[in-house]
Amino acid sequence: LVGSEMCIRDSLYAIRFMMRKILIFICFLLSSNISDAQNLIILAQQETKMYNQTWFYSGSGNSLQETKIKEYWNEDFYINSIAYTSKGWFVTMAKGLKWTNQSYSYKSSWPDEWIHEKKKAGYMITSLSSSNSNWMVVMSQNTDYNAQEICSAPWATQREWIKKWWNNDYYITSVTCRNGMWTVVMSKTSLYTDQTYMFSSTVDGIKEKIKIKWDEGYRIIAFEYGGGEYLCVMCKLANAKTPMQKYQINSSDINNFIKEIWNDSYDVIYVGG
Repeated sequence: LVGSEMCIRDSLYAIRFMMRKILIFICFLLSSNISDAQNLIILAQQETKMYNQTWFYSGSGNSLQETKIKEYWNEDFYINSIAYTSKGWFVTMAKGLKWTNQSYSYKSSWPDEWIHEKKKAGYMITSLSSSNSNWMVVMSQNTDYNAQEICSAPWATQREWIKKWWNNDYYITSVTCRNGMWTVVMSKTSLYTDQTYMFSSTVDGIKEKIKIKWDEGYRIIAFEYGGGEYLCVMCKLANAKTPMQKYQINSSDINNFIKEIWNDSYDVIYVGG
């Protein structure tokens, strides 16, 4: 009996030990997923014609700073990029863009009717992002886009859809991922002559792929994280332009990074999250 009691007690200790290990592993997975979801990607480029650029963010979990956007709109700034990131809603605005009017929809549901109405008035989507609770769609007038198509689906479904519109001289111009579903905007435009995209589950992996395409004359136009992978969209620019670009993934010092690129005549052209 004593031996049986010891055996039972040892088994209980073993079970408890295994349960603790399982709980620690689950917590690790959850913390990894949270960390993965909280990305901040900043893409900068020279020769943009933008000036007086400004940027601000709401803080993780906070609502979009709509009052601040309106204040800058009143001073003739335009949103040139926006994303939901580890810093919350991260917005960059500037002067020098050719756009003449701008509007946005910030709602929990996809603003299909609003987009159609804006298109009729000559607006096109110039920036797109989403958090777990809201869509943010920015539309502007007097863009270089002549028409747009939108699709929301898993990337496996997107591949054939993208190829179809590539064949009709459309290019990916905006992209975001929400709950594993990628929303892609393709625009008919003469800004680009060729386009490609690549995925990687690691920072080092996506950096290596970007370097290869940079050397081939491609430039980044969209850079996002979703579904456990980084997605980078790159184009060859019209007139064989190859402006210098820099990017930062999860910078530990955003203020310093942006200050340095501004000093080197770069502007933030894209924020991804």
